[in-house]
Amino acid sequence: MGGKGKGEGKDAKETDPAIPKAAPQGDQITQVIGEVGRWQLEKILIVFIAAAPGLAHIFHAGFITPKQRFWCAQAMDEAGLDIPPPWTVDYPEKNTSYTVYPGMGNLTTDKKLMGHCIPGCMDYDFDHSFWVATMITEWDLVCEKSWLKTLAKLLLFTGFALGSFCSGLVSDRYGRKTAIWISSITMVVFGVITSFVPWYPLFVVTWWITGTMAIACYTAAFVWTMEIAAGKWKIYLGMSMNYSWPICRLIIAGLAWGFRDWHWHLRCISALVAVGAVILFWLPESPRWLIARGRMDDAKKVLSDASKKNGMPVKPEQIMLTPPSAAASKGGFLDIMRHPTLRVHVLIMYFNWFTTAFIMYGLALSWQSLTGGLFLNFIIGTILDFPAKTLAMVLAQKVGRKYPYMIGSTTTGVMFFLTLFIERDVYPSNWPIVVLALIGNFTTTMCFAILYMYTGELMPTTVRAAGVGSSSLVSKIGGTLSTTVAALADIHPAIPTVIFATMAIISGAITFFVPETMGRKMPETIDDIEIEPLCGKKLPEKAVSEENKPWMMPQEKQGLGLHLSPSAVSLG
Repeated sequence: MGGKGKGEGKDAKETDPAIPKAAPQGDQITQVIGEVGRWQLEKILIVFIAAAPGLAHIFHAGFITPKQRFWCAQAMDEAGLDIPPPWTVDYPEKNTSYTVYPGMGNLTTDKKLMGHCIPGCMDYDFDHSFWVATMITEWDLVCEKSWLKTLAKLLLFTGFALGSFCSGLVSDRYGRKTAIWISSITMVVFGVITSFVPWYPLFVVTWWITGTMAIACYTAAFVWTMEIAAGKWKIYLGMSMNYSWPICRLIIAGLAWGFRDWHWHLRCISALVAVGAVILFWLPESPRWLIARGRMDDAKKVLSDASKKNGMPVKPEQIMLTPPSAAASKGGFLDIMRHPTLRVHVLIMYFNWFTTAFIMYGLALSWQSLTGGLFLNFIIGTILDFPAKTLAMVLAQKVGRKYPYMIGSTTTGVMFFLTLFIERDVYPSNWPIVVLALIGNFTTTMCFAILYMYTGELMPTTVRAAGVGSSSLVSKIGGTLSTTVAALADIHPAIPTVIFATMAIISGAITFFVPETMGRKMPETIDDIEIEPLCGKKLPEKAVSEENKPWMMPQEKQGLGLHLSPSAVSLG
């Protein structure tokens, strides 16, 4: 067994994995352990069990602050004296007033009105016929305190953004397994703490940390999964991680329906995450990351163990691996922005991630008025998730990543534009608008599933987690901003619709300038990415010489020697 150097002519050139060249039949990892086998399936199952339950923390945000009927139990004046009922509440905008008594039997019959805000009310009681305990009942977050539940969710969203980005940095620097394990343990600890804290400010802090770790764990786990398989199995196994989202929707919906107490929701989710944290003991580090970081002995041991499990045993000393150069084996987020081609690709992907999340959450905000109750909204979203992600997987395997995303995003935009021409409150339940909205949600969900794999395949191994993590960060910013844009509907319903539609169509159009990654080997280092203009035509060889690589620091150029990317080494 042995590696081949660049000086060996045609063979070396054909195995150079730089995008956009055609990929060879395999790389050094799959040639030792195969494209898929028992080892890959067992380890990916461990990753799935470890990372998936944490996503339930994200969806829990919808069940921790449900709408709940309330009434004032006690009111006092400024002197601290009781104001006895009944109380009179005026509604100038409705030109009406109500005489209000405390107690569940005196609740308003207006279904849109959850309760009356009494001036000087010191204590509110709630209807516990369905929900036993929520964040609202815990701290009386109604009337003048209602903004605090919005603040908590907004801060949680910033945690999702930070978790995505920091996970990429930690994962690229210290390893995929390390990032998954640290985030899992932290998520368990703070998830349990959050379920017990009696003070709102402390709750917001611990809930924020829990949410940050939830998305951090998933981001690192997704990258690990992508790096462990090859060929068509990379698509099936990598994109199967997307099923974590609808599965976790079902988990939290089941917990919410069964317990109806937010304390036990958090404890049950934490218990599931704890199981995953324990079984991570049997998860090795990503061999592709080990090779990219020059840890060849560790990589050989992992590959040897995997080959035995897959029935094709190879001893560590029989495996010949060629590490990247010292400079190429290092990489960080700034290296993405230094590279001219990679910079353009990642900026386009940032816009795609932002737009997709922007539309998904913006549409979710209107679903409540379109479809009804909280659980119905959740079930509709879950039902649409499974076929959308399955279609994304099939299209990614048969057609590619680029054109399914372009068509899906454009379709979403067209669906939104069509709703502008349908008059509201003419058809029963506005069913034409509902159907178009569901089609738009379906195609947006499909696009989101494609983005994870598409972005990961564009990024070199040394910066892959940082690329996917930073993209996920941008998507969380889009999701957060969608809440403010949706408020424009109060001015005119067409405003958010036009914004969503326009962005979706632009997203589909600019993706034309990103290369297709189907059938191409994933780049290992920054050196594996060729400089190419937007038209896709490769620059002359002299334009990309070692002396002309603007994304590299001077000391990195001096440290470059004759080397071959790890994925280009074949085993004899």
